[in-house]
Amino acid sequence: MSHVGVPRGTVRKRRSLALLTAGVLTIPALAGCSSDSEETSRAVPQDIAPAARDRVADGSTVNWAVDAMPTTLNAFQADADTATTKITGALLPTLFPMDAAGHPKLNPDYLESAKIIEREPKQVVLYKLNQQAVWSDGREIGAPDFVAQWRALSGKDSAFWTARNAGYERIEKIERGSDDLQVRVTFAKPYADWRSLFSPLYPKEITGSPDTFNDGARTALKNTAGPFQLKGVDKAKGIVTLVRSPRWWGEKAKLDSLVFRVVAPKDRTKALADGTVHVTDIDAATANRIALALRDGSNGQPLTHGPGADLTP
Repeated sequence: MSHVGVPRGTVRKRRSLALLTAGVLTIPALAGCSSDSEETSRAVPQDIAPAARDRVADGSTVNWAVDAMPTTLNAFQADADTATTKITGALLPTLFPMDAAGHPKLNPDYLESAKIIEREPKQVVLYKLNQQAVWSDGREIGAPDFVAQWRALSGKDSAFWTARNAGYERIEKIERGSDDLQVRVTFAKPYADWRSLFSPLYPKEITGSPDTFNDGARTALKNTAGPFQLKGVDKAKGIVTLVRSPRWWGEKAKLDSLVFRVVAPKDRTKALADGTVHVTDIDAATANRIALALRDGSNGQPLTHGPGADLTP
């Protein structure tokens, strides 16, 4: 998430839909689904136009359109939605984010290594955590966080209101290694998709008890470990604001702030054109219509059809 942003020059208002091809238009990718089978999820390439880090302006703000305000900031609850996923992705550890080809890739900001070290008699995965990785309160990210999240999501305690536990129910035990930065996870049954676990990783202060798990992360996240931290939630305006985290040890985020703003799907083309938002998800059909409109509007000529044709001078 430290690379989130838009190319230089695209943040300011423009009346031309050329803005929509400048690396700020995103189309939702179909995500592979986990199951109890031994097969890993099918990798699906990202259907986005990423901007290189050196093309992102320093100190800017990006407005990202979402469908609605998140009901919860706990990604493992039933009412978590895409806004929850986007926001927590900037605030909490993702150990194996997907690369451009849709394959999980180790995140060195959080992990030095993670691999299967035993297959018989049981599958054992050893995580070695980045020594610099800390929560925003200064505590190191460590084995206690893994243990607490496993216990909350294992499905063995119905007091935890969880919506999914795929993979966590296969874990037999989690042990501390030589220190809290080494986490040894033993599976009762093999789990091929183990890289999907512990992402996002919540601090033990949230996952450690049913009360804090059920209610402690619905409207706020006081303890985070990402390039951004939560500044505020304005339900009346439909805005969630994130700012750079001073505790972040990785490559500094290019953006000063990242604002998630509620914009109805029907209004997003106009919002992109007038600069109200800079990033949005649209369907493939709309993207194709925009591409045709841009072709018609080459050399600054008025658009003759497609979304936003009425917005061009």
